Amino acid sequence: MTPKENIALLRQMMQAEGWDAIVVSGTDPHSSEYLPQRWQARKFVSGFTGSYGTVVVTANHAGLWTDTRYFIQATAQLDGTGIELHKLRVPEAVDYPEWLAEALGENSTVCVDGLCMPLATVEHMQALFAPKGIKVVSRPDYIDALWPDRPALPDAPVFELGVEYTGRSRADKLVWLRESIAQRSCGSILLSSLDEIAWMLNLRSSDIAHTPVLISYLWVSADRAVLYASLDKFDESLRAALAADGVELAPYAEVMAGVATWPAEAPIYIDGAMLNYALYEQVIARYGDKVVNATSPVKLEKAIKNETEIAGFHCAYHKDGVAHARFFYWLEKAMERGERITEIDAANKLISIRKEMDGYLDESFAPISAYGKNAALPHYSATPENCSVLEPRGLYLLDSGAHYLDGSTDITRTVPLGPLTDDEAADYTCVLQGMIALSLASFPRGTRGANLDILARMPLWKYNRNYGHGTGHGVGHVLCVHEGPQDLRQNLYDQAMLPGMITSCEPGMYCEGQYGIRHENMLLCYEDEVNEYGDWLAFMTLTCTYIDTTPLVDELLTDEEKMFIDCFNTRVYEEIAPELSDEEAAWLKSKTIDCLFDVEEEF
Repeated sequence: MTPKENIALLRQMMQAEGWDAIVVSGTDPHSSEYLPQRWQARKFVSGFTGSYGTVVVTANHAGLWTDTRYFIQATAQLDGTGIELHKLRVPEAVDYPEWLAEALGENSTVCVDGLCMPLATVEHMQALFAPKGIKVVSRPDYIDALWPDRPALPDAPVFELGVEYTGRSRADKLVWLRESIAQRSCGSILLSSLDEIAWMLNLRSSDIAHTPVLISYLWVSADRAVLYASLDKFDESLRAALAADGVELAPYAEVMAGVATWPAEAPIYIDGAMLNYALYEQVIARYGDKVVNATSPVKLEKAIKNETEIAGFHCAYHKDGVAHARFFYWLEKAMERGERITEIDAANKLISIRKEMDGYLDESFAPISAYGKNAALPHYSATPENCSVLEPRGLYLLDSGAHYLDGSTDITRTVPLGPLTDDEAADYTCVLQGMIALSLASFPRGTRGANLDILARMPLWKYNRNYGHGTGHGVGHVLCVHEGPQDLRQNLYDQAMLPGMITSCEPGMYCEGQYGIRHENMLLCYEDEVNEYGDWLAFMTLTCTYIDTTPLVDELLTDEEKMFIDCFNTRVYEEIAPELSDEEAAWLKSKTIDCLFDVEEEF
């Protein structure tokens, strides 16, 4: 089926049902960012393969709403489909609920799949639509009519991540959760976010590519805990371990009916930003006005890493540092020999090296391996049909990460493959200056990510340049590579940075049709100092992958920035070299110790 054919079939369905618009959401029943094949309806309908976006179809218009990361990609993928690109996170952007409120007539009807639409989004639409009498109707799984060979639920086995990696037992976490909901005067809580459930129960799976979670719901009361999931995924030993901690298993599909059996004397706690609307309707039918809708307490609790998790992250980034050194050594030597290497070849080589590391589980996301103009697409994905060959000139960007039993990584390095233009070198330098500025920040407790984001942008703003994506995101512990609640971006999110949070720092610069640059390290927030001016926090860099200094424009750098680079690359060499071959270690020395600026410590 082509996008044009899918749009035509959706319009036939709309006409038959009396709907004036239909929304194809970009998520699943658990508000996930990355999706199992079963719930990739947006991709099926439109052909757009990005991880963020919503398709809306009316009688005379079809549109895709997505953000700055995907403008170039979406323009190409939507060409000839009849679907118009609506740009978000740009000045005067209008999101699809606001667009529908303006475009539709009075008393119109908008259909959504309530299974794949969070309560908060439906309520937002209802509030916008109310003045014109526009109704929202929920039709779960309406996409089945268009998608006869729709994939089934994933069936990957579940395994337990031991307390030696998590630092906290499942039983301890359940005690904490029960105390948390009791403080809200609630008798139970319903969790639907997959990473929260996996974290709570110390369970991992591979139901979503590169995201070690299991498709499930978790209901916890003062004396019961019920995990709704595919039962075939659990072996006998894991069933016994869960039962020992008081966790019952029930089939995934029974959660809707299960709500009617839960005690309703006390209020239930839900997170309407994550809980899908269809399940919320069942909760309301059971609990009436005894529903507390607030941010899940698990979100912040899992974002603040404990000592065991932090030690695991250090170990994971050490492993990735070794893998990167071996990879970039291989890449440079292969280029010198004139070997033909594609973007896919390069990504696969790094994956093969990572697989040799102890405790490797999977990549933490599909690698972004991008040469030249392809790197100008922040979330570029090379395919056999559209894949560039690396050439001995310009810049190569590699954004990748891995899940180890110890922790998860996310690292971007941009490296020169040969001569660069003056603009490439200057932008490379400015982007690195932004990463350094944020890495060196000291700030008072209570500071939000939006207050810090400017530090990474200032070196670019100085020359009236910018990047359209956020500067940083949280990273889960053997979980989602993107997690909250903290964020580093211009948008104001009301979450302070806190000790124990691990957040990426990844400014970039993208020149369409020419090149892209991004430098990314992972930062651990820690308590720095308490004095008469307040309680101060700072960042520690976890990443252990060298920074290539050859493209840097020396006169643009301050002594403090040079000192940071010297200290960083020295640490990388000292930690990584002992695990490399003699040839690899000598090469890493040439990239680090032999390239120090040798700035005096007093400056």
